[in-house]
Amino acid sequence: MLFDGEADLRATLIQAVAEAPDGLQPLDMLLCAFREAERILERNRPFAEPRLRVIAMTPALRERDLAKAASLSDAVAEALRQRGVADRLAGLAAVTGWAAFHQAAQAWIDDPSQSLYAHLLRVFDDLRALYGSDVPAQARPEG
Repeated sequence: MLFDGEADLRATLIQAVAEAPDGLQPLDMLLCAFREAERILERNRPFAEPRLRVIAMTPALRERDLAKAASLSDAVAEALRQRGVADRLAGLAAVTGWAAFHQAAQAWIDDPSQSLYAHLLRVFDDLRALYGSDVPAQARPEG
């Protein structure tokens, strides 16, 4: 987490997934949700950079941060399930989406010349590029 606003972020993400337009794929629902969370992170940006440094240097805080991230990912997965996403896919989308969100947030901290949403779009485009093609025949199990 970038700040101590876990409850606000959780509520915003859950509501945004619930209100995402119909017909979106799970990762696109998450992109909509993360867009809504942008203003919360913008508001907390002055605290994010020093907090990240302290967390990086403190194993107990890193562990707590990972636990918070897992809890938020679980909440997002449940919100996706409520939208009719299959259980297995909701969990995978939530974990993948949260990892993408974390990467975009770190990029935003490192490069504030672009908005968090611009970083999110780039990371989600990278995700689409990763899964954009079929599994090559040589990577498929025989049989």
